[in-house]
Amino acid sequence: MQVPTVSVLMPTYNRARLLPEAIASVLAQEVTDFELLVLDDGSTDDTAEVVATIEDPRLRYIACPHRGISMTLNAGLDRARGTYVARLDSDDTWHPELLSVLLPVLEADSQLGFVYGRGRAMNEDGAPLPHVQGIPPRYPRAPLESLLFDDCTCNVALLARREVIVEAGRFDESLTANEDWDMWLRVALRHPFRFVDRELASIRWHRDNLTGLNSAALEDVLASRRTPLDKIFEHPDLAPEVHAMKAEAYTNVALFTGQRWLHAGHWRRAAAAFGDAISTSGRPLHTFSRGLWLSLIVPKLRKTSAGDRLIQSFARFRRRRRQPGESP
Repeated sequence: MQVPTVSVLMPTYNRARLLPEAIASVLAQEVTDFELLVLDDGSTDDTAEVVATIEDPRLRYIACPHRGISMTLNAGLDRARGTYVARLDSDDTWHPELLSVLLPVLEADSQLGFVYGRGRAMNEDGAPLPHVQGIPPRYPRAPLESLLFDDCTCNVALLARREVIVEAGRFDESLTANEDWDMWLRVALRHPFRFVDRELASIRWHRDNLTGLNSAALEDVLASRRTPLDKIFEHPDLAPEVHAMKAEAYTNVALFTGQRWLHAGHWRRAAAAFGDAISTSGRPLHTFSRGLWLSLIVPKLRKTSAGDRLIQSFARFRRRRRQPGESP
Protein backbone atom coordinates (compact mmCIF):
# COMPACT_ATOMS: atom_id res chain seq x y z
CA MET A 1 0.00 0.00 0.00
CA GLN A 2 1.37 3.39 -1.00
CA VAL A 3 2.20 5.68 1.92
CA PRO A 4 0.32 8.98 1.60
CA THR A 5 2.12 12.30 1.78
CA VAL A 6 -0.51 13.93 4.02
CA SER A 7 -2.67 12.53 6.80
CA VAL A 8 -5.83 14.55 7.44
CA LEU A 9 -7.27 14.12 10.95
CA MET A 10 -10.99 14.82 11.28
CA PRO A 11 -12.19 14.48 14.90
CA THR A 12 -15.95 14.31 15.22
CA TYR A 13 -18.57 13.88 17.92
CA ASN A 14 -22.27 13.76 17.04
CA ARG A 15 -21.84 15.80 13.86
CA ALA A 16 -23.46 13.37 11.43
CA ARG A 17 -25.52 16.16 9.85
CA LEU A 18 -22.48 18.28 8.98
CA LEU A 19 -19.90 15.55 8.48
CA PRO A 20 -20.57 14.78 4.77
CA GLU A 21 -19.82 18.38 3.75
CA ALA A 22 -16.54 18.39 5.69
CA ILE A 23 -15.48 15.06 4.19
CA ALA A 24 -16.42 16.15 0.68
CA SER A 25 -14.25 19.26 1.01
CA VAL A 26 -11.21 17.10 1.78
CA LEU A 27 -11.89 14.57 -0.96
CA ALA A 28 -12.18 17.47 -3.44
CA GLN A 29 -8.62 18.69 -2.80
CA GLU A 30 -6.49 19.50 -5.85
CA VAL A 31 -3.70 17.49 -4.20
CA THR A 32 -4.87 13.88 -4.11
CA ASP A 33 -1.98 12.19 -2.27
CA PHE A 34 -3.52 12.03 1.21
CA GLU A 35 -5.44 9.86 3.62
CA LEU A 36 -8.46 11.10 5.56
CA LEU A 37 -8.94 9.65 9.03
CA VAL A 38 -12.42 10.30 10.44
CA LEU A 39 -11.90 9.96 14.19
CA ASP A 40 -15.24 9.24 15.85
CA ASP A 41 -15.01 10.26 19.53
CA GLY A 42 -17.78 7.91 20.69
CA SER A 43 -20.66 9.52 18.79
CA THR A 44 -24.17 8.42 19.73
CA ASP A 45 -25.78 9.56 16.48
CA ASP A 46 -25.53 7.86 13.05
CA THR A 47 -21.98 9.07 12.33
CA ALA A 48 -20.72 5.56 11.49
CA GLU A 49 -23.58 4.94 9.07
CA VAL A 50 -23.04 8.30 7.35
CA VAL A 51 -19.34 7.63 6.81
CA ALA A 52 -20.09 4.13 5.51
CA THR A 53 -22.07 5.61 2.61
CA ILE A 54 -19.01 7.47 1.30
CA GLU A 55 -16.84 5.33 -0.95
CA ASP A 56 -13.27 6.50 -1.36
CA PRO A 57 -10.12 4.44 -0.74
CA ARG A 58 -8.46 7.43 0.95
CA LEU A 59 -11.13 7.55 3.66
CA ARG A 60 -10.64 5.59 6.90
CA TYR A 61 -13.18 5.51 9.73
CA ILE A 62 -11.75 5.00 13.23
CA ALA A 63 -14.14 4.46 16.13
CA CYS A 64 -12.80 5.64 19.50
CA PRO A 65 -14.29 5.66 22.99
CA HIS A 66 -15.56 9.08 24.06
CA ARG A 67 -12.45 10.58 25.66
CA GLY A 68 -12.25 14.14 24.35
CA ILE A 69 -10.50 16.01 21.59
CA SER A 70 -6.85 15.55 22.59
CA MET A 71 -7.05 11.79 23.09
CA THR A 72 -8.97 11.46 19.83
CA LEU A 73 -6.35 13.44 17.92
CA ASN A 74 -3.59 11.29 19.43
CA ALA A 75 -5.46 8.17 18.37
CA GLY A 76 -5.36 9.59 14.86
CA LEU A 77 -1.64 10.33 15.11
CA ASP A 78 -1.04 6.71 16.14
CA ARG A 79 -2.60 5.59 12.86
CA ALA A 80 -1.42 8.41 10.59
CA ARG A 81 1.09 7.39 7.92
CA GLY A 82 1.74 10.69 6.17
CA THR A 83 4.84 12.84 6.38
CA TYR A 84 2.58 15.83 7.01
CA VAL A 85 -0.51 16.20 9.19
CA ALA A 86 -3.49 18.52 8.87
CA ARG A 87 -6.68 18.81 10.87
CA LEU A 88 -10.21 19.67 9.84
CA ASP A 89 -13.03 19.74 12.37
CA SER A 90 -16.16 18.00 11.18
CA ASP A 91 -18.31 21.14 11.13
CA ASP A 92 -15.83 23.12 9.01
CA THR A 93 -14.74 22.87 5.36
CA TRP A 94 -11.61 23.29 3.27
CA HIS A 95 -11.24 25.17 0.02
CA PRO A 96 -10.07 22.86 -2.80
CA GLU A 97 -6.64 24.49 -3.00
CA LEU A 98 -5.67 24.24 0.70
CA LEU A 99 -3.17 21.41 0.36
CA SER A 100 -1.85 22.63 -2.98
CA VAL A 101 -1.05 26.01 -1.37
CA LEU A 102 0.40 24.84 1.95
CA LEU A 103 2.23 21.65 0.99
CA PRO A 104 4.83 23.27 -1.35
CA VAL A 105 5.77 25.74 1.41
CA LEU A 106 6.80 22.96 3.79
CA GLU A 107 8.46 20.93 1.06
CA ALA A 108 10.56 23.94 0.04
CA ASP A 109 11.94 24.62 3.54
CA SER A 110 12.88 21.67 5.75
CA GLN A 111 13.38 23.98 8.75
CA LEU A 112 9.71 24.90 9.02
CA GLY A 113 7.59 23.06 11.56
CA PHE A 114 4.24 24.15 10.15
CA VAL A 115 2.54 26.58 7.81
CA TYR A 116 -0.94 28.08 8.04
CA GLY A 117 -3.34 30.32 6.17
CA ARG A 118 -6.63 32.02 6.94
CA GLY A 119 -10.10 30.67 7.61
CA ARG A 120 -13.28 32.71 7.13
CA ALA A 121 -16.23 32.30 9.45
CA MET A 122 -19.55 31.10 8.04
CA ASN A 123 -22.97 30.73 9.59
CA GLU A 124 -24.71 27.43 10.19
CA ASP A 125 -26.07 27.41 6.63
CA GLY A 126 -22.64 28.04 5.09
CA ALA A 127 -23.03 31.74 4.25
CA PRO A 128 -19.74 33.65 4.74
CA LEU A 129 -19.35 36.03 7.66
CA PRO A 130 -16.90 38.97 7.92
CA HIS A 131 -14.63 37.50 10.62
CA VAL A 132 -11.36 35.94 9.45
CA GLN A 133 -9.10 33.76 11.63
CA GLY A 134 -5.36 33.41 11.03
CA ILE A 135 -3.14 36.50 10.99
CA PRO A 136 0.53 37.17 10.24
CA PRO A 137 2.96 36.71 13.15
CA ARG A 138 3.26 39.93 15.12
CA TYR A 139 7.06 39.63 15.18
CA PRO A 140 8.17 38.08 11.86
CA ARG A 141 11.69 37.37 13.15
CA ALA A 142 10.43 35.92 16.45
CA PRO A 143 7.83 33.23 15.76
CA LEU A 144 7.59 31.88 19.33
CA GLU A 145 7.11 35.37 20.75
CA SER A 146 4.41 36.01 18.15
CA LEU A 147 2.55 32.89 19.19
CA LEU A 148 2.90 33.78 22.87
CA PHE A 149 1.44 37.22 22.23
CA ASP A 150 -1.69 35.50 20.96
CA ASP A 151 -2.69 32.46 18.93
CA CYS A 152 -2.22 33.86 15.44
CA THR A 153 -2.87 30.54 13.68
CA CYS A 154 -5.97 29.02 12.14
CA ASN A 155 -5.91 25.39 13.25
CA VAL A 156 -8.10 24.10 10.41
CA ALA A 157 -5.98 25.86 7.76
CA LEU A 158 -2.65 24.52 9.01
CA LEU A 159 -0.24 21.84 7.77
CA ALA A 160 2.53 20.46 10.01
CA ARG A 161 5.30 17.91 9.82
CA ARG A 162 4.20 14.82 11.71
CA GLU A 163 7.68 14.42 13.18
CA VAL A 164 7.57 17.82 14.93
CA ILE A 165 4.25 16.94 16.58
CA VAL A 166 5.70 13.68 17.86
CA GLU A 167 8.87 15.49 18.96
CA ALA A 168 6.76 18.01 20.91
CA GLY A 169 5.07 15.19 22.83
CA ARG A 170 1.79 14.91 20.90
CA PHE A 171 -1.42 16.59 22.09
CA ASP A 172 -1.82 17.19 25.82
CA GLU A 173 -4.55 14.80 26.90
CA SER A 174 -5.31 16.83 30.02
CA LEU A 175 -6.68 19.61 27.80
CA THR A 176 -10.27 19.59 26.55
CA ALA A 177 -9.71 22.86 24.66
CA ASN A 178 -6.81 25.05 23.51
CA GLU A 179 -4.94 21.86 22.65
CA ASP A 180 -4.01 23.31 19.26
CA TRP A 181 -2.43 26.50 20.65
CA ASP A 182 -0.61 24.38 23.21
CA MET A 183 0.78 22.13 20.48
CA TRP A 184 1.97 24.92 18.18
CA LEU A 185 3.64 26.73 21.07
CA ARG A 186 5.62 23.60 21.89
CA VAL A 187 6.54 23.12 18.24
CA ALA A 188 7.60 26.77 17.96
CA LEU A 189 10.09 26.23 20.80
CA ARG A 190 12.26 24.36 18.27
CA HIS A 191 10.99 25.21 14.79
CA PRO A 192 10.00 28.35 12.86
CA PHE A 193 6.67 28.51 11.07
CA ARG A 194 5.20 30.49 8.20
CA PHE A 195 1.98 32.30 7.35
CA VAL A 196 0.40 32.28 3.88
CA ASP A 197 -2.02 35.15 3.27
CA ARG A 198 -4.77 33.09 1.63
CA GLU A 199 -8.26 32.14 2.78
CA LEU A 200 -8.18 28.36 2.66
CA ALA A 201 -10.96 27.16 4.97
CA SER A 202 -14.42 28.05 6.23
CA ILE A 203 -15.19 27.88 9.95
CA ARG A 204 -18.80 27.23 10.89
CA TRP A 205 -20.20 29.32 13.73
CA HIS A 206 -23.21 27.71 15.37
CA ARG A 207 -24.73 27.29 18.83
CA ASP A 208 -23.13 23.89 19.42
CA ASN A 209 -19.52 25.01 18.90
CA LEU A 210 -17.32 24.05 21.82
CA THR A 211 -16.37 27.70 22.29
CA GLY A 212 -19.77 29.09 21.34
CA LEU A 213 -21.34 31.76 23.51
CA ASN A 214 -24.11 29.36 24.53
CA SER A 215 -21.85 26.40 25.11
CA ALA A 216 -21.94 24.78 28.55
CA ALA A 217 -18.22 24.13 28.11
CA LEU A 218 -17.31 27.82 27.76
CA GLU A 219 -16.12 28.07 31.37
CA ASP A 220 -13.75 25.12 30.96
CA VAL A 221 -12.50 26.48 27.64
CA LEU A 222 -11.64 29.85 29.15
CA ALA A 223 -10.19 28.37 32.33
CA SER A 224 -7.77 26.24 30.31
CA ARG A 225 -6.60 29.19 28.21
CA ARG A 226 -3.75 29.89 30.63
CA THR A 227 -2.44 26.32 30.66
CA PRO A 228 -0.38 26.51 27.43
CA LEU A 229 1.35 29.62 28.79
CA ASP A 230 1.97 27.98 32.18
CA LYS A 231 3.74 25.11 30.44
CA ILE A 232 5.87 27.25 28.16
CA PHE A 233 7.03 29.67 30.84
CA GLU A 234 8.11 26.73 33.02
CA HIS A 235 10.37 25.41 30.26
CA PRO A 236 13.97 25.30 31.56
CA ASP A 237 15.59 26.39 28.31
CA LEU A 238 13.42 29.41 27.59
CA ALA A 239 15.43 32.40 26.34
CA PRO A 240 15.42 35.61 28.43
CA GLU A 241 13.69 37.60 25.69
CA VAL A 242 10.85 35.07 25.70
CA HIS A 243 10.55 35.20 29.49
CA ALA A 244 10.29 38.97 29.15
CA MET A 245 6.92 38.52 27.39
CA LYS A 246 5.29 36.75 30.32
CA ALA A 247 3.22 39.65 31.65
CA GLU A 248 2.09 40.64 28.15
CA ALA A 249 1.09 37.07 27.27
CA TYR A 250 -1.01 36.60 30.42
CA THR A 251 -2.54 40.06 29.97
CA ASN A 252 -3.71 39.08 26.50
CA VAL A 253 -5.25 35.85 27.82
CA ALA A 254 -7.14 37.84 30.44
CA LEU A 255 -8.36 40.29 27.78
CA PHE A 256 -9.49 37.39 25.59
CA THR A 257 -11.33 35.86 28.56
CA GLY A 258 -13.01 39.15 29.36
CA GLN A 259 -14.18 39.56 25.78
CA ARG A 260 -15.70 36.08 25.70
CA TRP A 261 -17.55 36.56 28.99
CA LEU A 262 -18.74 40.00 27.91
CA HIS A 263 -20.14 38.72 24.62
CA ALA A 264 -21.78 35.83 26.47
CA GLY A 265 -23.53 38.30 28.77
CA HIS A 266 -21.66 37.40 31.96
CA TRP A 267 -20.82 40.93 33.07
CA ARG A 268 -19.28 40.15 36.46
CA ARG A 269 -16.97 37.49 35.07
CA ALA A 270 -16.00 39.84 32.25
CA ALA A 271 -15.21 42.63 34.71
CA ALA A 272 -13.10 40.26 36.82
CA ALA A 273 -11.11 39.16 33.76
CA PHE A 274 -10.55 42.75 32.59
CA GLY A 275 -9.44 43.67 36.11
CA ASP A 276 -6.97 40.79 36.02
CA ALA A 277 -5.62 42.05 32.69
CA ILE A 278 -5.10 45.55 34.06
CA SER A 279 -3.34 44.36 37.21
CA THR A 280 -1.15 41.87 35.31
CA SER A 281 0.01 44.21 32.58
CA GLY A 282 1.69 46.90 34.66
CA ARG A 283 0.32 49.38 32.09
CA PRO A 284 -3.24 50.04 33.33
CA LEU A 285 -4.22 52.88 31.00
CA HIS A 286 -2.86 51.13 27.92
CA THR A 287 -4.57 47.86 28.87
CA PHE A 288 -7.85 49.62 29.65
CA SER A 289 -7.88 51.28 26.22
CA ARG A 290 -7.05 47.97 24.52
CA GLY A 291 -9.91 46.32 26.37
CA LEU A 292 -12.35 48.95 25.12
CA TRP A 293 -11.06 48.63 21.55
CA LEU A 294 -11.17 44.83 21.49
CA SER A 295 -14.47 44.42 23.33
CA LEU A 296 -16.63 47.28 22.11
CA ILE A 297 -15.27 48.70 18.87
CA VAL A 298 -13.84 45.67 17.06
CA PRO A 299 -17.04 43.53 17.37
CA LYS A 300 -19.10 46.34 15.82
CA LEU A 301 -16.64 46.78 12.96
CA ARG A 302 -16.56 43.05 12.26
CA LYS A 303 -20.26 43.01 11.50
CA THR A 304 -19.45 44.32 8.03
CA SER A 305 -16.83 43.36 5.44
CA ALA A 306 -15.68 46.98 5.21
CA GLY A 307 -15.21 47.15 8.97
CA ASP A 308 -13.27 43.90 9.01
CA ARG A 309 -10.99 45.22 6.26
CA LEU A 310 -10.44 48.35 8.35
CA ILE A 311 -9.38 46.20 11.32
CA GLN A 312 -6.94 44.25 9.18
CA SER A 313 -5.50 47.45 7.71
CA PHE A 314 -5.05 48.91 11.19
CA ALA A 315 -3.35 45.71 12.35
CA ARG A 316 -0.94 45.85 9.41
CA PHE A 317 -0.17 49.48 10.23
CA ARG A 318 0.54 48.68 13.88
CA ARG A 319 2.52 45.52 13.25
CA ARG A 320 6.17 46.13 14.08
CA ARG A 321 8.78 44.60 11.82
CA ARG A 322 11.14 44.03 14.72
CA GLN A 323 12.07 41.66 17.48
CA PRO A 324 10.14 42.04 20.77
CA GLY A 325 11.92 44.45 23.07
CA GLU A 326 13.76 46.34 20.33
CA SER A 327 13.22 50.06 19.85
CA PRO A 328 10.74 50.93 17.09
